Amino acid sequence: MTGKANQARQLSCSLAICILCVAVSGCDSRRTYSASKTDAAKSMAANVNQAPANAAPTAKIKFRLYNAVDQQLGGMTANRIAIPEDWKATSRLEWNIDHLYLPTHMHIRAEAPDGGSWVDIFGMEMFCWLDRAHDQGQWGVRDRLGSIHHPNVSLPEAMVRYVIVPNRRNARNLRVLGYRPVNNLPKTFSHIFPNSAPRGEGICMRVQYELDGSPVDEEFYGFMPPKETVRYPPASMEYHSYLWLTHSLGAKAGKLESMRSLLGFIATSLEVNPAWQQRHTQIRQAGLRRESQNQAQQMAGIKRAGQIGAQVHASNEAFLKRTDASLAQSRAQQNAARSSYSDGSSEEFAKRADSFDQYVRGTEHMQDQNGNVSDLYTDYNYHWADGFGKFVHTDDPNLDPNKFLNGNYQQMTPPRK
Repeated sequence: MTGKANQARQLSCSLAICILCVAVSGCDSRRTYSASKTDAAKSMAANVNQAPANAAPTAKIKFRLYNAVDQQLGGMTANRIAIPEDWKATSRLEWNIDHLYLPTHMHIRAEAPDGGSWVDIFGMEMFCWLDRAHDQGQWGVRDRLGSIHHPNVSLPEAMVRYVIVPNRRNARNLRVLGYRPVNNLPKTFSHIFPNSAPRGEGICMRVQYELDGSPVDEEFYGFMPPKETVRYPPASMEYHSYLWLTHSLGAKAGKLESMRSLLGFIATSLEVNPAWQQRHTQIRQAGLRRESQNQAQQMAGIKRAGQIGAQVHASNEAFLKRTDASLAQSRAQQNAARSSYSDGSSEEFAKRADSFDQYVRGTEHMQDQNGNVSDLYTDYNYHWADGFGKFVHTDDPNLDPNKFLNGNYQQMTPPRK
């Protein structure tokens, strides 16, 4: 868990990216939108009703801002996108503060008035597993920190299992037609990666299905950076993999190609509210502190348990030594009894019988300050009595029960012969 907490601290930037996880570059490798995206961002900041000059398909379309709000944070705007004035958009932002890696999951959908074309923006996913000697648990299940347990998941499998299938589960005749690598996918995010784009592999997956009786073409995009390795105490390794930049562009009746520029502009217009991002970070940091405190308490508990175990072991060893000594003494007494049994007196026989009885029961005769004799177990080295039937037994030679109990306790002694 320590490895997880440390890795979570390193994910602050990555989690911010999950809010901005959209891109577009068509399955035609010759088609990119970097220039349109940069101009679009500037244009939207200056005048929301003006599209970028070099985005010909959107030049005469008027846009409005759609705000995706966070209901759990009092309706604060979390993200916004630019959509045509007559389009509709919906969003969902869910929190789970116990998920230290991915405390929020987001989905934004923009759709044309006739429902014939759309853009879906999905959140980021994280996959986590241990080395073969320690890994366990059911595959495909989200753990308590928000990651999905799926060892060595590939990018195509991650896209199909965790993006396409969950979001198109109701589609009829859903089929993946094929996919191709998109090596320049992060480069379309100059506003997210201003210095250098991350290494990894990108993908475009083309799917077809039926919706309301019409054929649908849709392309899903995603990016997976290299797998990360984290040492997980005490002796195992933990592996992390991430699915970023997931989004889709879809259209009915063969219109995807003609709508691509507009859909691409909408997808890449996504912006994050800095005030919401700051609050998001504060909540995550509070969760990390709570997890660190829990880990510290667990480690302290383990340490205390070890100390108690050592004390118990020492006490057991002392008990065994006393028992061995008692057995040796009893065997010597029995051997002496056998040699003198025939000529022993009745008094000596009674003493031998009493000694054997004490040995069998594990007791010894002890006398209090009033001369009363009691049979007390030999598990303890010291016995105290108040003279009125109350006893305190201990192995601690420095323990004085009079310091914390009412009464006049005195240490008991073997009866005088």
